[in-house]
Amino acid sequence: MSTTAVGPPARLADLPTRSHRLTAHPAVVASWRMARAVAPDGTVPLALYGVYAILLYLVFVAATFPHELALRQVLEPAATAPVAVELRGVRLGWTLAYTIDELRLVRRGADPALPLLSATHVHAAPSLLGLLRGRPFPLDLRADLYGGTVEGTVDLEPDAFAVRATLANVDVGRYAGLRLFTAGSPHGRVDATIELAGNAARVTTTAGRFDVRAVDLALEGADAFGLTGAGVHVPELHVSGTIKGGRLEIGEMNARGREVGVSGTGNVLLAYPLAASLLNLDVTLTPTAEFPEKLRPLLTLIPGDVGTDGARHPHLSGTLAQPRLK
Repeated sequence: MSTTAVGPPARLADLPTRSHRLTAHPAVVASWRMARAVAPDGTVPLALYGVYAILLYLVFVAATFPHELALRQVLEPAATAPVAVELRGVRLGWTLAYTIDELRLVRRGADPALPLLSATHVHAAPSLLGLLRGRPFPLDLRADLYGGTVEGTVDLEPDAFAVRATLANVDVGRYAGLRLFTAGSPHGRVDATIELAGNAARVTTTAGRFDVRAVDLALEGADAFGLTGAGVHVPELHVSGTIKGGRLEIGEMNARGREVGVSGTGNVLLAYPLAASLLNLDVTLTPTAEFPEKLRPLLTLIPGDVGTDGARHPHLSGTLAQPRLK
């Protein structure tokens, strides 16, 4: 074994001498004199000054950090994903909460003026306790959404999720994404609450509840069944139910429409992917006096029992992707 080129090995008895030489080094002496000049009354003010300098440094880092660029890289899906995330005006608050002026989800290759989702004044506040553990969840969210608001909490684990959200006074007519699916003009207001928890890859573990209410829903100016400018008007809608063991149970489904009323009960057996979920719903369609006369012959094409009031009672089965009436 060769000896070190610096000198003989250090011995414990030499440590006091070496320490004295270190403290007497000109660089150490100059640093100590500067520290005493900053804090001549002792080490406590010096420590406080050090803490102040560190905090000031962190404030400047937070203020100059490219938050918008960082969020874009985190939220941007893969290049092959069907949607893209657009952000504008990202700021970090004193409570470590992000504020985003506008957040949009846009289908790739589609008209950017028709986003799938557009929210403004998005406020995302991560859990401070979660940040200490290296994760931002549970994450509190709030945003302005189409004339209304959405508030919720999202908690994501490697093998689980929990979501709680509340929609209030959302204006359906301001949702431009509907133009991708219909040529009519939608109207109405929607309120909703939803609570879900489980494992996304194991739908049988999903549990929760939902409640959706809408008023003055309408789709006007749409061409359907040979009628120009046909419209559908639903002054009142209420759908609620629970989710347990991967089964969605419809507790109440009641749409009091001006042209036709719709009610029903049943369940949906959730599957992965969601489009493969199995339907098992008993539906009642009740035409009103305002039902278009030209469409009344089409009622006879709807399967199911016929009531004395002309209502039809079909059974909806199949999957979400391919429903069947019988």
